[in-house]
Amino acid sequence: MRKLKKRSYKTVPGEFYGTPKELWGFRSPRGAGRPADIAEIFLRANAELLGLTDDMSGLELQKVIPSLGAHHVIFQQIHFGRRVHRAYVTVHVGNDDRVYLTKNRAMPRELLPLKAEFRLGEKDLIRRARCCLSRNRRRVRVQDVEEMWFPKGARLMPACRVRLERSRPVEEWIVYVNAKTGRMLSKCDNLAAAARGRARVFEPSPVTAIGGHETLLTEKLRPRRPPSAAYKTVTLWGLAGNGYLEGKRVTTRPTGSKRRVRRTGHQFLFDSTDKGFEEVMVYHHIDSAIRYLERLGFRGRRAIFRAPVRVNVNGTRDDDSWYSPWYKLLTFGIGSIDDAEDGETIVHELGHALQDAITPDFGQSEEAAAMGEGFGDYFAASIFADAKPERYQPCVITWDGLLIGLADGLDPPCLRRVDNDWTYADFRKKDSEHNNGEIWSATLWQVRKELGGEEADRLIVESHFQLDGFTTFARGARAIIDADQNLNGGVNRTALRKIFKDREIGPV
Repeated sequence: MRKLKKRSYKTVPGEFYGTPKELWGFRSPRGAGRPADIAEIFLRANAELLGLTDDMSGLELQKVIPSLGAHHVIFQQIHFGRRVHRAYVTVHVGNDDRVYLTKNRAMPRELLPLKAEFRLGEKDLIRRARCCLSRNRRRVRVQDVEEMWFPKGARLMPACRVRLERSRPVEEWIVYVNAKTGRMLSKCDNLAAAARGRARVFEPSPVTAIGGHETLLTEKLRPRRPPSAAYKTVTLWGLAGNGYLEGKRVTTRPTGSKRRVRRTGHQFLFDSTDKGFEEVMVYHHIDSAIRYLERLGFRGRRAIFRAPVRVNVNGTRDDDSWYSPWYKLLTFGIGSIDDAEDGETIVHELGHALQDAITPDFGQSEEAAAMGEGFGDYFAASIFADAKPERYQPCVITWDGLLIGLADGLDPPCLRRVDNDWTYADFRKKDSEHNNGEIWSATLWQVRKELGGEEADRLIVESHFQLDGFTTFARGARAIIDADQNLNGGVNRTALRKIFKDREIGPV
């Protein structure tokens, strides 16, 4: 690919660097190969104009995003092994294999520091980042720390990016601290750009909230209106600001305009008998579950959900709910007790969406299907464990499944439990995937009891990245052991192998 001639393009000049921020108004000669290859050849040919190194050593390919008419290739600038904040170079390649636009935020090679002076240690930098917040610092949790370079005018400063969270009140701050002097370079409220709302929800169900089911049923075993003690008032985060229940992580738009609720003041303080209560439940619990995954580390480039989870809150009159891999859609039923009135039903179905987002078409064999149901039960039980009385912690779906649990004689009544002593020898071919899934959910619950909630959840979610749609219990066990090796150096290997051996599950 030839170097661009001066008159062949238009430019947007940079403010500080002397190199162009954008080149546009041209079509390069047709390239050959993948869009990333075409982009790299284009940048090499125009490295001098853009202030880049000829060998592309300072750029790292991040991703290629396809659209209908083009591919958009994104590179990140790296210097001394550290990311340069906001220093992206993007090359836009049309379907005709011709480059037609490039955006350049990279610092020119002649302005790059000749050495990396990151003098302050991580603990000192975190302490200084905390000091940048005005309120009580003791309740602040550190969620992420990254050494990086921070552009300040035409200079590149050694810096540390610290992400801080506070639960009461809920806040999330990004603080950039100079890693050489300790002074704050910048801070921003990471939640300020999104609208917030208030809502009443079950957390996760009225049964667990009041510690029993007896007052929630009539003598004829029909659901009563739950008392005020069954509700919890929560903050809804990340709303788009248009009055509907939609945001970065979840949207109820598929529910349909006639059935959705809209509140311009974002106050969704409904009772369970009101229109919109199920919508609120779905938004709150899915948004909270995805935020929890992000706290575990599945965020940014490692995010599992790259688009809002789509939900039809009242999609069927049957007493059934499901996730459709084809439509990428969660659907909840309104038969008997509305499914979306139970937080654990919501998170169980989200578990299927999570597996499909990591491993498309998960559940194509009997064992994989059972693992899908078992993981959904485990995911719901784990996320809500701390919000429930101890006797309910191994119980899943205590409101939506209350009548079934009573009929089955479970104590306390619920749809299923995750603490049985079943082994792989109890797996029955052609049996319900829900029944066989209880073997897998109990195995995962045992892992949780051994390792603790967050550590177990991190390993179990991470393990899905090496599974496929036809996986087996044994391969699932091996994947969890591999995840522990990759994330923790295998410190839990002995304990994990014992659990899987006792359950007569591989790994193989």
